[in-house]
Amino acid sequence: MSLLIGVLKLAFLAIIWVFIAMIAGVVKRDVFGHSETPAGGGQPNPKRRGARVRQAQLLVVEGSGRGDAVGLRGEVVVGRSPECTLDIDDDFASGRHARFYKDLESWIVADLGSTNGTIVNGLRITRPTRVGNGDIVKIGRTSIQVEEP
Repeated sequence: MSLLIGVLKLAFLAIIWVFIAMIAGVVKRDVFGHSETPAGGGQPNPKRRGARVRQAQLLVVEGSGRGDAVGLRGEVVVGRSPECTLDIDDDFASGRHARFYKDLESWIVADLGSTNGTIVNGLRITRPTRVGNGDIVKIGRTSIQVEEP
């Protein structure tokens, strides 16, 4: 009987460690992004092709966080809250002010019901709006430029 209990304890510990490893993998993908392996099965090598791999990003061009940047992948939430993907130090921004996400065609910015609104290229948006390379999104007193490769 004690042998069975010992085996069950070990099995339970193994399940817990597998669960912890799965959580660590999810956190790693969220923090460092998801890399896809090319069809040939090898790792991509941009040096071999002579090309530089660039990722779309949001760059703060005006405001207290000038020069800050965050990669555009998945969903990016911008606001004053430290939980935001891009947290900005701007008294005129809401805690969760705007959300950037991608559909099949392009990047989209949506205001999340902020008090002062979200401005794209000088126009206040009232619904999700497509943005692309060079577009300026103003959140409070902070201006953010969309940069795509």
